[in-house]
Amino acid sequence: MFAHGTTIATNAMLEGRTKKVGLIQTRGFGDTLTTMRGFKGTGLEEEEIKRFRTLVKQPPAVPRSLTEEVTERVDYAGRVVCPLDEDDVRRAVARLRDAGAEVFAVSLLWSFANDAHERRVGEIVAEEVPGASVTLSSEFLPRIGEYERTLTTAVNAGLRPLLGASLDSFESTLAEAGLRTGPLLMQSGGGLATFAEAEKRAAAAVMSGPVGGVVASQYLGSRDQHRNIVTTDMGGTSFDVGLVLDERPVMSNTTLIGRDRLALPSVAVRAIGAGAGSIASVRGGVLTVGPESAGARPGPACYGRGGERPTVADADLVLGYLNPDNFLGGRLTLDVERARAAIEEHIARPTGLTVEQAAEGIKTIVDARMADLVRQVTVEQGYDPADFAVFAYGGAGPLHAFSYGAELGCPRIVVPLTASVHSAFGIGSSDLTMVEELSKPLQAPPGTTDYGAALPPDEIEAAFTELQDKAARGLVEAGADRETVTFTRSVEIRFRAQIHVLTVSFDDGPITAEGVNAMVARFIDAYEGRFGKGSAFPDGGVEITTFRVVAASPVPRAELETGRLPQGVGSVAEPGSRRVFSDGEWTDATVYVGEHLHDGLRIEGLAIVELPDTTVVIGSGQEAVVDRLGGIVIHNRP
Repeated sequence: MFAHGTTIATNAMLEGRTKKVGLIQTRGFGDTLTTMRGFKGTGLEEEEIKRFRTLVKQPPAVPRSLTEEVTERVDYAGRVVCPLDEDDVRRAVARLRDAGAEVFAVSLLWSFANDAHERRVGEIVAEEVPGASVTLSSEFLPRIGEYERTLTTAVNAGLRPLLGASLDSFESTLAEAGLRTGPLLMQSGGGLATFAEAEKRAAAAVMSGPVGGVVASQYLGSRDQHRNIVTTDMGGTSFDVGLVLDERPVMSNTTLIGRDRLALPSVAVRAIGAGAGSIASVRGGVLTVGPESAGARPGPACYGRGGERPTVADADLVLGYLNPDNFLGGRLTLDVERARAAIEEHIARPTGLTVEQAAEGIKTIVDARMADLVRQVTVEQGYDPADFAVFAYGGAGPLHAFSYGAELGCPRIVVPLTASVHSAFGIGSSDLTMVEELSKPLQAPPGTTDYGAALPPDEIEAAFTELQDKAARGLVEAGADRETVTFTRSVEIRFRAQIHVLTVSFDDGPITAEGVNAMVARFIDAYEGRFGKGSAFPDGGVEITTFRVVAASPVPRAELETGRLPQGVGSVAEPGSRRVFSDGEWTDATVYVGEHLHDGLRIEGLAIVELPDTTVVIGSGQEAVVDRLGGIVIHNRP
C-alpha cells in the first residue's frame, strides 16, 4: 500500500495559484461570494473583527468579472418556480469563456433540493466548452447555506486540475517503480481516498498533511489508554494543535484555509506562526516572536546558510538545549557564534539584556504563545488540560513540550518514537474512507418534549440509508470489500432561528424514537458544554439541517513493533552532561543519546535526549520513562 499526504492544494490556495474559475449562479445571487457573511465569513478572530478601522475583507474566491447569473429558480422544497433559460446559460458560458475562465463551477439556489437545473447547466458547459472541468455543487456538496456551498464549490473547481495533474504524474511514477495497487491520498477529514476520488474532491485535501499527526496520536494513544489527547506539532514554521476526545479526533464542520472557511468537515487543527524558524524581533521596545519564519533556506542564523536574523532555533542553541555537533545525528553542524551574534544585534542590544537573557526571552515567549493556543482549543471549549495527555511531535515539538506542557498542567507529555515523521505515520495508519452528506431540514416546533415524535425516525433512517448506500458504492469502486465497510452517522443540528450548528452522532442500529430523543439530549449537553450551563433553549425547538455518513474500510496499516528496544542498559558509556541556561542561570543537564535508551528507563530532569531526528528535553522537576514502543513519556510532578 502507498498512502500520501500533500500540500499542493494548501499552497495553491494560500499563494493564489488556483485555476481561473468561471462561476454560474442563480439570477440575483451573483454577489454571494463578495457579500460573504458580512465579516463573519472572513476567517478572522472576534478581536480582529472589532478593529473596524483596519478591517478589510479578503478578495472573493471568484472575481465578479468571472461570475455570471442565469435565469432559473427552485424553492426550498425543490419545486421549480422559474424554468431554466438554456439560451441564457449558453450566453453566460460564452462570456465566461471569453473572459478567460479555465474551469467552471455551478452553484444554483436550493440545488441540493432539486439538482435538475444544475445538471443541465453542466451539460451545456460541456457542449459549449468541450473538455472543460465542471464542478456542480449539487454533486460535490449538496448542503444548505448558499455562501459556504458556493465558496467551496468554486475553490474545488479551481484546485481540481492542479491536484489532478500532480496525482496523475505521481501515480505513473509509482506504477513504473512497481507499485501494483492504487495509491491513496489523505483527506482533511482524517481518512484515505483513491487518487481518482481525491481529484474530484480536491478541496477536501487542503489539510491533507496536518491531520495525519492527529490520526497517529489517536492510534498510538488508543494502545496506551490515552483517551484524551492534545496533539501539538511544532515544525519550522508553524505550531498546530488538535484534540482527541474519547479516542476520537475532534472534528470541525468546516475547514479553515487562510481566511476562507470551506463547508467541508475536517479534523479540527488550529495553527499559529510559531516554529523553530520563527524570527524574533524588537518592535517598539517589545520582544516578539513570529509569525515570520526564516524557512529552511536560508534558515536560522546557526545553519550558516546566510540567515542573519535570530530565530527560536538560535535561542535553543545559545541556551544549550541543542548540541551544535550532534544536530540531526551530526548531519548538520550548528554555528553557535552566528546564533549569538544574531541575538545580540537584534535582541540583546536593543533591550539591554545579555545574550543568554535575550535567548531565554525568545524561548519563553514562543512557549507562552503555544500554551495560549492549547488553552484556546481546550479551556475555551470547556475542557480542562489536566484531563489530557500532550503528544509532542514535529522536529521542534519534543524540545519545547516540557515547558508548555508543564505550564498547562497536563500530567503526561508523550514524545512518540515517530515524532519527526508523526504525520506520515498517521497517514500510514488510516482507513479508506468516503464522506457523503445531504441537507434535508427537519424541524421540531417550539415547546417540543418528545423529539422522537416530531422528528420522524423513518425519515431519518431513509436519509442515512441513502447516504450509506452511496458511500459504500464509492468504497467498493475503490477496491474495498463491502463486508468490511463500517459507518459513522451524524447530523448537524441547531436550535431553531439560530445560524450555527453542532455535529451530533447517532448510535448504531435502527433509528428509533428513543434514539432521536437521546441524540437531542446529547446536542443540548454539547451546546451547554460549549456555551455555558443554561445557554440551551430547547423550548424554541430544534432543527436538523444536514445528514452525514462517514464510511470506512480498513487497509494495510503501519505498525510499531514492541520489544524493539533492549531490556537493559546497553554497552554505551554513561550519559554525559551539558550546561544549560534555565531560569536565569546556568545549570547542568544530563545528556542521553539513542543508544542509552531501553524499555523502562527512567530519566530525571533536567535532562536532554539527543536523537538522530529530534531533541527531547525533560525539565527540572519532571521525570520521563521510555515506553515499550520507544516513545518517551514525561510526567509532570504535582
